[in-house]
Amino acid sequence: MLKSNRSGLSRRGFLRLSATGLGAAAFARPFGGLEPWFQGQTPGVDPKDMTGKVTIWGYAGTIDHFKAAQDALKKKYPTLEIETQDFPYLEAHAKILTALTAGGDVPDLVNFDVDYVGDFAAGMLDIGEQFKPYADQFVPIAINLASLDGHLVGLPQDNEPMGLAYRKDIFDQYGIKEDDLATWDGFIEAAKKLLKDSGNKVHMIAMDAPGSQMPVLGAPHQIHEVFLHEAGYPGVFFNKADDKVIVDTPEAIAAITKFKAVCDPDVALTFQSTDSTVAAYKAGAVASNVFPAWWGYAGAQQLPDEAGKWRVMRLPALEKGGKRIAFQIPTVTGIPAQSKNPKAAWGVLYEAQLTKEAQQKFYDVNHILPTHKEVVAKLNDTPLDYFGGQKVYGLLDEVLADIPEVYFGRGWVEARAILTVGIEPIMRGEISVEEGLKKSADDMRRKLNKS
Repeated sequence: MLKSNRSGLSRRGFLRLSATGLGAAAFARPFGGLEPWFQGQTPGVDPKDMTGKVTIWGYAGTIDHFKAAQDALKKKYPTLEIETQDFPYLEAHAKILTALTAGGDVPDLVNFDVDYVGDFAAGMLDIGEQFKPYADQFVPIAINLASLDGHLVGLPQDNEPMGLAYRKDIFDQYGIKEDDLATWDGFIEAAKKLLKDSGNKVHMIAMDAPGSQMPVLGAPHQIHEVFLHEAGYPGVFFNKADDKVIVDTPEAIAAITKFKAVCDPDVALTFQSTDSTVAAYKAGAVASNVFPAWWGYAGAQQLPDEAGKWRVMRLPALEKGGKRIAFQIPTVTGIPAQSKNPKAAWGVLYEAQLTKEAQQKFYDVNHILPTHKEVVAKLNDTPLDYFGGQKVYGLLDEVLADIPEVYFGRGWVEARAILTVGIEPIMRGEISVEEGLKKSADDMRRKLNKS
Protein backbone atom coordinates (compact mmCIF):
# COMPACT_ATOMS: atom_id res chain seq x y z
CA MET A 1 0.00 0.00 0.00
CA LEU A 2 1.28 3.46 -0.85
CA LYS A 3 1.71 5.47 2.29
CA SER A 4 2.72 9.04 3.02
CA ASN A 5 6.22 9.52 4.44
CA ARG A 6 6.18 12.29 7.03
CA SER A 7 9.67 12.02 8.46
CA GLY A 8 11.15 15.25 8.52
CA LEU A 9 17.57 22.09 -2.94
CA SER A 10 23.80 19.95 -10.04
CA ARG A 11 23.56 17.25 -11.48
CA ARG A 12 23.78 16.09 -15.07
CA GLY A 13 25.29 19.09 -16.84
CA PHE A 14 24.70 17.50 -20.17
CA LEU A 15 21.39 18.48 -21.72
CA ARG A 16 19.49 16.24 -24.04
CA LEU A 17 21.87 13.73 -25.57
CA SER A 18 20.42 12.06 -28.65
CA ALA A 19 20.28 8.29 -28.61
CA THR A 20 21.40 8.33 -32.23
CA GLY A 21 24.65 9.15 -33.97
CA LEU A 22 28.14 8.49 -32.65
CA GLY A 23 27.13 8.75 -29.01
CA ALA A 24 24.71 5.86 -29.39
CA ALA A 25 26.99 3.89 -31.68
CA ALA A 26 29.81 4.09 -29.14
CA PHE A 27 27.76 2.27 -26.51
CA ALA A 28 26.71 -1.33 -27.13
CA ARG A 29 23.23 -2.66 -26.42
CA PRO A 30 23.94 -6.17 -25.12
CA PHE A 31 20.31 -7.29 -24.89
CA GLY A 32 19.68 -6.57 -28.56
CA GLY A 33 16.21 -5.52 -29.63
CA LEU A 34 13.77 -5.10 -26.76
CA GLU A 35 10.60 -4.53 -28.73
CA PRO A 36 7.81 -5.33 -28.18
CA TRP A 37 8.34 -3.67 -24.84
CA PHE A 38 5.23 -3.90 -22.65
CA GLN A 39 3.46 -7.06 -23.76
CA GLY A 40 1.33 -9.37 -21.70
CA GLN A 41 0.29 -9.18 -18.07
CA THR A 42 2.73 -7.29 -15.85
CA PRO A 43 3.07 -8.91 -12.38
CA GLY A 44 3.62 -5.67 -10.48
CA VAL A 45 0.75 -3.72 -12.03
CA ASP A 46 -3.01 -4.08 -11.69
CA PRO A 47 -4.47 -3.22 -15.13
CA LYS A 48 -7.57 -1.65 -13.59
CA ASP A 49 -5.33 0.97 -11.94
CA MET A 50 -3.78 1.99 -15.25
CA THR A 51 -6.25 4.67 -16.23
CA GLY A 52 -6.52 8.43 -16.10
CA LYS A 53 -3.76 11.02 -16.39
CA VAL A 54 -0.22 10.65 -15.04
CA THR A 55 1.89 13.81 -15.12
CA ILE A 56 5.66 13.38 -14.92
CA TRP A 57 8.14 16.18 -14.12
CA GLY A 58 11.86 15.84 -14.68
CA TYR A 59 14.86 17.12 -16.59
CA ALA A 60 16.85 16.01 -19.60
CA GLY A 61 18.79 12.82 -19.05
CA THR A 62 16.37 11.55 -16.42
CA ILE A 63 12.92 11.80 -18.00
CA ASP A 64 13.71 10.61 -21.53
CA HIS A 65 12.98 6.95 -20.80
CA PHE A 66 9.46 7.90 -19.72
CA LYS A 67 8.98 9.76 -22.99
CA ALA A 68 10.25 6.72 -24.87
CA ALA A 69 7.74 4.51 -23.04
CA GLN A 70 4.64 6.61 -23.72
CA ASP A 71 3.45 5.01 -26.95
CA ALA A 72 3.88 1.44 -25.71
CA LEU A 73 2.17 2.21 -22.41
CA LYS A 74 -0.79 3.90 -24.09
CA LYS A 75 -1.15 0.93 -26.45
CA LYS A 76 -1.15 -1.50 -23.53
CA TYR A 77 -3.43 0.66 -21.35
CA PRO A 78 -5.77 2.58 -23.73
CA THR A 79 -7.40 4.70 -21.00
CA LEU A 80 -4.04 5.85 -19.61
CA GLU A 81 -2.87 9.38 -20.44
CA ILE A 82 0.77 10.38 -19.85
CA GLU A 83 2.04 13.94 -19.85
CA THR A 84 5.78 14.67 -19.44
CA GLN A 85 7.23 18.07 -18.61
CA ASP A 86 10.98 18.62 -18.51
CA PHE A 87 12.73 21.69 -17.14
CA PRO A 88 16.31 22.88 -16.70
CA TYR A 89 17.99 21.12 -13.78
CA LEU A 90 17.70 23.79 -11.10
CA GLU A 91 14.25 24.90 -12.23
CA ALA A 92 13.02 21.30 -12.08
CA HIS A 93 14.09 20.91 -8.46
CA ALA A 94 12.72 24.31 -7.50
CA LYS A 95 9.34 23.53 -9.09
CA ILE A 96 9.19 20.16 -7.37
CA LEU A 97 9.98 21.70 -3.99
CA THR A 98 7.27 24.33 -4.51
CA ALA A 99 4.74 21.65 -5.50
CA LEU A 100 5.58 19.49 -2.49
CA THR A 101 5.40 22.33 0.01
CA ALA A 102 2.76 24.68 -1.42
CA GLY A 103 0.47 22.24 -3.20
CA GLY A 104 -1.49 23.44 -6.21
CA ASP A 105 -0.09 21.97 -9.44
CA VAL A 106 1.33 18.69 -8.13
CA PRO A 107 2.59 16.06 -10.62
CA ASP A 108 2.16 12.31 -10.18
CA LEU A 109 5.83 11.38 -10.72
CA VAL A 110 8.96 13.49 -10.19
CA ASN A 111 12.65 12.97 -11.04
CA PHE A 112 15.11 14.42 -8.57
CA ASP A 113 18.69 13.82 -7.52
CA VAL A 114 19.32 11.96 -4.29
CA ASP A 115 21.05 14.96 -2.72
CA TYR A 116 17.55 16.45 -2.52
CA VAL A 117 16.07 13.45 -0.70
CA GLY A 118 16.47 15.09 2.70
CA ASP A 119 14.54 18.15 1.58
CA PHE A 120 11.84 16.41 -0.47
CA ALA A 121 11.13 13.31 1.63
CA ALA A 122 8.34 14.76 3.77
CA GLY A 123 6.28 15.42 0.64
CA MET A 124 6.79 12.00 -0.97
CA LEU A 125 4.97 8.69 -0.66
CA ASP A 126 6.84 5.75 0.82
CA ILE A 127 6.97 3.12 -1.96
CA GLY A 128 8.90 0.60 0.11
CA GLU A 129 6.14 -2.02 0.25
CA GLN A 130 5.61 -1.96 -3.51
CA PHE A 131 9.34 -2.21 -4.14
CA LYS A 132 10.09 -4.88 -1.53
CA PRO A 133 9.52 -7.91 -3.83
CA TYR A 134 12.12 -6.52 -6.26
CA ALA A 135 14.69 -5.03 -3.87
CA ASP A 136 17.15 -7.92 -4.17
CA GLN A 137 17.31 -7.33 -7.94
CA PHE A 138 18.87 -3.88 -7.48
CA VAL A 139 22.27 -2.53 -6.47
CA PRO A 140 21.98 -1.97 -2.69
CA ILE A 141 23.71 1.41 -2.60
CA ALA A 142 21.11 2.83 -5.02
CA ILE A 143 18.27 1.74 -2.73
CA ASN A 144 20.00 3.20 0.33
CA LEU A 145 20.46 6.56 -1.37
CA ALA A 146 16.76 6.69 -2.28
CA SER A 147 15.79 6.11 1.35
CA LEU A 148 15.50 8.31 4.41
CA ASP A 149 14.75 7.15 7.94
CA GLY A 150 13.69 3.74 6.64
CA HIS A 151 11.32 5.15 4.02
CA LEU A 152 11.90 4.59 0.29
CA VAL A 153 11.00 7.94 -1.26
CA GLY A 154 11.85 7.12 -4.86
CA LEU A 155 12.85 4.35 -7.23
CA PRO A 156 16.58 4.52 -8.03
CA GLN A 157 17.35 5.14 -11.71
CA ASP A 158 21.13 4.92 -11.89
CA ASN A 159 24.32 4.50 -9.89
CA GLU A 160 27.44 6.58 -10.19
CA PRO A 161 30.81 5.03 -9.23
CA MET A 162 33.74 7.07 -10.48
CA GLY A 163 37.12 6.53 -12.07
CA LEU A 164 39.70 8.56 -14.00
CA ALA A 165 39.48 8.80 -17.80
CA TYR A 166 42.68 9.42 -19.73
CA ARG A 167 43.84 9.77 -23.33
CA LYS A 168 45.80 6.59 -23.99
CA ASP A 169 47.46 8.04 -27.09
CA ILE A 170 48.81 10.99 -25.08
CA PHE A 171 49.93 8.73 -22.23
CA ASP A 172 51.68 6.42 -24.72
CA GLN A 173 53.36 9.33 -26.49
CA TYR A 174 54.85 10.69 -23.28
CA GLY A 175 55.51 7.41 -21.53
CA ILE A 176 52.89 7.71 -18.77
CA LYS A 177 51.62 4.48 -17.20
CA GLU A 178 48.49 3.88 -15.11
CA ASP A 179 50.72 2.78 -12.23
CA ASP A 180 52.33 6.24 -12.26
CA LEU A 181 48.96 7.65 -11.20
CA ALA A 182 48.25 5.29 -8.31
CA THR A 183 48.36 8.30 -5.95
CA TRP A 184 47.61 11.98 -6.39
CA ASP A 185 51.29 12.72 -5.71
CA GLY A 186 52.10 10.48 -8.66
CA PHE A 187 49.41 12.22 -10.69
CA ILE A 188 50.98 15.60 -9.91
CA GLU A 189 54.49 14.39 -10.73
CA ALA A 190 53.36 12.87 -14.03
CA ALA A 191 51.42 16.03 -14.87
CA LYS A 192 54.41 18.30 -14.41
CA LYS A 193 56.58 16.00 -16.53
CA LEU A 194 53.85 15.89 -19.20
CA LEU A 195 53.65 19.67 -19.39
CA LYS A 196 57.43 19.99 -19.63
CA ASP A 197 57.88 17.19 -22.18
CA SER A 198 55.05 18.56 -24.36
CA GLY A 199 56.63 22.00 -24.51
CA ASN A 200 53.98 23.43 -22.18
CA LYS A 201 51.21 22.31 -24.54
CA VAL A 202 49.45 19.50 -22.64
CA HIS A 203 48.01 19.72 -19.14
CA MET A 204 46.92 16.67 -17.19
CA ILE A 205 43.44 17.92 -16.25
CA ALA A 206 41.07 20.88 -16.69
CA MET A 207 38.32 22.28 -14.49
CA ASP A 208 35.38 24.48 -15.38
CA ALA A 209 34.46 27.73 -13.64
CA PRO A 210 33.39 28.72 -11.06
CA GLY A 211 35.79 26.36 -9.35
CA SER A 212 36.43 22.65 -9.43
CA GLN A 213 33.54 21.62 -11.65
CA MET A 214 34.04 18.55 -13.78
CA PRO A 215 34.67 19.52 -17.41
CA VAL A 216 32.93 18.40 -20.58
CA LEU A 217 29.34 18.98 -19.53
CA GLY A 218 29.96 18.04 -15.95
CA ALA A 219 28.62 21.02 -14.01
CA PRO A 220 27.85 21.05 -11.17
CA HIS A 221 29.82 17.91 -10.27
CA GLN A 222 32.67 18.98 -8.05
CA ILE A 223 36.15 17.48 -8.32
CA HIS A 224 37.11 18.46 -4.76
CA GLU A 225 34.38 16.17 -3.43
CA VAL A 226 36.37 13.20 -4.76
CA PHE A 227 39.12 14.02 -2.27
CA LEU A 228 36.66 14.13 0.61
CA HIS A 229 35.24 10.75 -0.43
CA GLU A 230 38.72 9.26 -0.44
CA ALA A 231 39.36 10.75 3.00
CA GLY A 232 36.54 8.56 4.29
CA TYR A 233 33.67 11.05 4.06
CA PRO A 234 31.11 9.50 1.66
CA GLY A 235 28.54 12.01 2.91
CA VAL A 236 31.02 14.81 2.08
CA PHE A 237 29.67 17.54 4.35
CA PHE A 238 27.96 15.79 7.27
CA ASN A 239 28.46 12.76 9.46
CA LYS A 240 26.21 9.74 9.04
CA ALA A 241 24.01 10.79 11.95
CA ASP A 242 23.44 14.05 10.04
CA ASP A 243 24.00 16.23 13.09
CA LYS A 244 27.57 17.49 12.52
CA VAL A 245 29.44 19.38 9.78
CA ILE A 246 32.74 17.60 9.09
CA VAL A 247 34.48 19.54 6.30
CA ASP A 248 37.01 21.21 8.62
CA THR A 249 38.35 18.10 10.38
CA PRO A 250 42.09 17.31 10.08
CA GLU A 251 41.31 14.55 7.57
CA ALA A 252 39.25 16.89 5.40
CA ILE A 253 41.93 19.58 5.57
CA ALA A 254 44.58 17.06 4.47
CA ALA A 255 42.40 15.90 1.56
CA ILE A 256 41.70 19.41 0.28
CA THR A 257 45.37 20.31 0.71
CA LYS A 258 46.09 17.50 -1.76
CA PHE A 259 43.38 18.84 -4.07
CA LYS A 260 44.94 22.31 -3.92
CA ALA A 261 48.22 20.79 -5.12
CA VAL A 262 46.35 19.38 -8.13
CA CYS A 263 45.23 22.94 -8.90
CA ASP A 264 48.86 23.98 -9.53
CA PRO A 265 49.07 25.65 -12.97
CA ASP A 266 51.70 23.10 -13.98
CA VAL A 267 49.12 20.36 -13.38
CA ALA A 268 45.68 21.76 -14.20
CA LEU A 269 43.88 24.32 -16.27
CA THR A 270 41.57 25.87 -13.69
CA PHE A 271 38.67 28.34 -13.77
CA GLN A 272 38.00 27.47 -17.38
CA SER A 273 34.77 28.30 -19.15
CA THR A 274 32.99 25.28 -20.56
CA ASP A 275 33.72 26.39 -24.13
CA SER A 276 37.43 26.84 -23.47
CA THR A 277 37.63 23.52 -21.67
CA VAL A 278 35.95 21.63 -24.50
CA ALA A 279 38.23 23.43 -26.98
CA ALA A 280 41.28 22.34 -24.96
CA TYR A 281 40.15 18.72 -24.96
CA LYS A 282 39.38 18.85 -28.68
CA ALA A 283 42.88 20.22 -29.33
CA GLY A 284 44.46 17.35 -27.37
CA ALA A 285 45.74 19.83 -24.79
CA VAL A 286 44.30 17.95 -21.79
CA ALA A 287 45.06 14.32 -21.02
CA SER A 288 42.60 13.20 -18.33
CA ASN A 289 39.27 13.86 -16.67
CA VAL A 290 37.59 12.70 -13.50
CA PHE A 291 35.07 10.16 -14.71
CA PRO A 292 31.55 9.58 -13.32
CA ALA A 293 29.69 6.67 -14.89
CA TRP A 294 27.72 8.91 -17.27
CA TRP A 295 30.69 10.90 -18.59
CA GLY A 296 31.56 8.63 -21.48
CA TYR A 297 28.36 9.33 -23.34
CA ALA A 298 28.80 13.06 -22.85
CA GLY A 299 32.35 12.69 -24.14
CA ALA A 300 31.15 10.82 -27.20
CA GLN A 301 28.79 13.69 -27.95
CA GLN A 302 31.21 16.52 -27.23
CA LEU A 303 34.46 14.89 -28.34
CA PRO A 304 33.46 12.52 -31.15
CA ASP A 305 36.84 12.69 -32.89
CA GLU A 306 38.47 11.16 -29.81
CA ALA A 307 36.54 7.89 -30.05
CA GLY A 308 38.82 4.96 -29.26
CA LYS A 309 41.48 7.15 -27.65
CA TRP A 310 40.12 7.22 -24.10
CA ARG A 311 40.58 4.64 -21.36
CA VAL A 312 39.40 4.51 -17.74
CA MET A 313 41.35 3.58 -14.61
CA ARG A 314 40.76 3.84 -10.91
CA LEU A 315 41.13 7.23 -9.32
CA PRO A 316 44.47 8.02 -7.70
CA ALA A 317 44.56 7.58 -3.91
CA LEU A 318 45.35 10.26 -1.36
CA GLU A 319 48.18 8.10 -0.05
CA LYS A 320 49.80 4.85 -1.15
CA GLY A 321 47.41 2.01 -0.42
CA GLY A 322 44.52 4.38 0.25
CA LYS A 323 40.98 4.37 -1.10
CA ARG A 324 40.64 4.85 -4.86
CA ILE A 325 36.92 5.43 -4.92
CA ALA A 326 34.31 8.16 -5.28
CA PHE A 327 30.62 8.34 -6.02
CA GLN A 328 28.52 10.87 -7.89
CA ILE A 329 24.87 11.81 -7.52
CA PRO A 330 22.23 9.46 -8.99
CA THR A 331 18.59 10.23 -9.64
CA VAL A 332 15.39 8.75 -8.25
CA THR A 333 11.78 8.90 -9.38
CA GLY A 334 9.11 9.21 -6.72
CA ILE A 335 5.41 9.81 -6.22
CA PRO A 336 4.36 13.01 -4.42
CA ALA A 337 2.04 12.46 -1.47
CA GLN A 338 -0.48 14.79 -3.14
CA SER A 339 -0.52 12.88 -6.43
CA LYS A 340 -4.02 12.70 -7.87
CA ASN A 341 -3.37 9.30 -9.45
CA PRO A 342 -0.80 7.44 -7.31
CA LYS A 343 -1.77 3.91 -8.31
CA ALA A 344 -1.36 4.62 -12.04
CA ALA A 345 1.83 6.54 -11.21
CA TRP A 346 3.24 3.41 -9.55
CA GLY A 347 2.25 1.37 -12.60
CA VAL A 348 4.06 3.76 -14.95
CA LEU A 349 7.08 3.76 -12.64
CA TYR A 350 7.10 -0.04 -12.60
CA GLU A 351 6.70 -0.45 -16.35
CA ALA A 352 9.10 2.29 -17.45
CA GLN A 353 11.81 2.08 -14.80
CA LEU A 354 11.70 -0.96 -12.51
CA THR A 355 11.76 -4.09 -14.66
CA LYS A 356 14.92 -5.53 -16.19
CA GLU A 357 13.65 -4.59 -19.65
CA ALA A 358 12.86 -1.05 -18.50
CA GLN A 359 16.30 -0.66 -16.92
CA GLN A 360 17.94 -1.84 -20.14
CA LYS A 361 15.78 0.61 -22.10
CA PHE A 362 16.84 3.34 -19.67
CA TYR A 363 20.45 2.63 -20.62
CA ASP A 364 19.65 2.44 -24.32
CA VAL A 365 17.88 5.82 -24.23
CA ASN A 366 20.18 7.70 -21.83
CA HIS A 367 23.41 5.69 -21.71
CA ILE A 368 23.56 6.13 -17.96
CA LEU A 369 24.53 3.17 -15.79
CA PRO A 370 21.32 1.59 -14.41
CA THR A 371 20.72 -0.08 -11.07
CA HIS A 372 19.22 -3.48 -11.93
CA LYS A 373 21.81 -6.14 -11.11
CA GLU A 374 21.20 -8.26 -14.23
CA VAL A 375 21.50 -5.27 -16.55
CA VAL A 376 24.62 -4.08 -14.75
CA ALA A 377 26.11 -7.59 -15.05
CA LYS A 378 25.51 -7.59 -18.81
CA LEU A 379 27.08 -4.16 -19.15
CA ASN A 380 30.08 -5.22 -17.06
CA ASP A 381 31.09 -7.59 -19.85
CA THR A 382 30.34 -5.16 -22.68
CA PRO A 383 33.27 -3.57 -24.57
CA LEU A 384 32.73 0.10 -25.39
CA ASP A 385 34.05 1.39 -28.70
CA TYR A 386 34.60 4.91 -27.41
CA PHE A 387 37.06 3.49 -24.89
CA GLY A 388 38.93 1.32 -27.36
CA GLY A 389 36.89 -1.76 -26.51
CA GLN A 390 37.57 -1.50 -22.78
CA LYS A 391 34.94 -3.04 -20.50
CA VAL A 392 34.54 0.16 -18.54
CA TYR A 393 31.46 -0.83 -16.57
CA GLY A 394 33.22 -3.92 -15.23
CA LEU A 395 35.90 -1.66 -13.77
CA LEU A 396 33.29 0.68 -12.32
CA ASP A 397 31.49 -2.26 -10.75
CA GLU A 398 34.73 -3.15 -8.94
CA VAL A 399 34.93 0.44 -7.72
CA LEU A 400 31.32 0.26 -6.58
CA ALA A 401 32.07 -2.80 -4.47
CA ASP A 402 34.72 -0.83 -2.55
CA ILE A 403 32.59 2.22 -1.84
CA PRO A 404 31.38 2.54 1.76
CA GLU A 405 27.84 3.56 2.50
CA VAL A 406 27.03 6.89 0.83
CA TYR A 407 24.58 9.29 2.44
CA PHE A 408 23.15 12.74 1.80
CA GLY A 409 21.83 14.64 4.80
CA ARG A 410 19.27 17.39 5.10
CA GLY A 411 20.53 20.66 3.67
CA TRP A 412 23.12 18.87 1.53
CA VAL A 413 22.50 21.03 -1.54
CA GLU A 414 22.87 24.26 0.45
CA ALA A 415 26.04 22.92 2.05
CA ARG A 416 27.45 22.10 -1.36
CA ALA A 417 26.72 25.62 -2.59
CA ILE A 418 28.58 27.03 0.44
CA LEU A 419 31.68 24.92 -0.20
CA THR A 420 31.54 25.53 -3.97
CA VAL A 421 31.99 29.23 -3.22
CA GLY A 422 34.41 28.61 -0.35
CA ILE A 423 36.75 26.41 -2.39
CA GLU A 424 37.55 29.15 -4.92
CA PRO A 425 39.74 31.39 -2.73
CA ILE A 426 41.51 28.24 -1.52
CA MET A 427 42.24 27.24 -5.12
CA ARG A 428 43.48 30.75 -5.89
CA GLY A 429 45.77 30.76 -2.88
CA GLU A 430 43.98 33.73 -1.31
CA ILE A 431 43.29 31.86 1.91
CA SER A 432 44.76 28.76 3.54
CA VAL A 433 43.00 25.42 3.27
CA GLU A 434 42.38 25.32 7.00
CA GLU A 435 40.97 28.87 7.12
CA GLY A 436 38.82 28.35 4.04
CA LEU A 437 37.31 25.08 5.22
CA LYS A 438 36.65 26.44 8.69
CA LYS A 439 34.83 29.45 7.21
CA SER A 440 32.70 27.18 4.99
CA ALA A 441 32.01 24.79 7.85
CA ASP A 442 30.94 27.61 10.15
CA ASP A 443 28.61 28.96 7.45
CA MET A 444 27.05 25.50 7.13
CA ARG A 445 26.63 25.15 10.90
CA ARG A 446 24.99 28.53 11.21
CA LYS A 447 22.67 28.26 8.21
CA LEU A 448 21.74 24.60 8.67
CA ASN A 449 21.63 24.54 12.46
CA LYS A 450 24.13 21.68 12.72
CA SER A 451 26.93 21.47 15.25
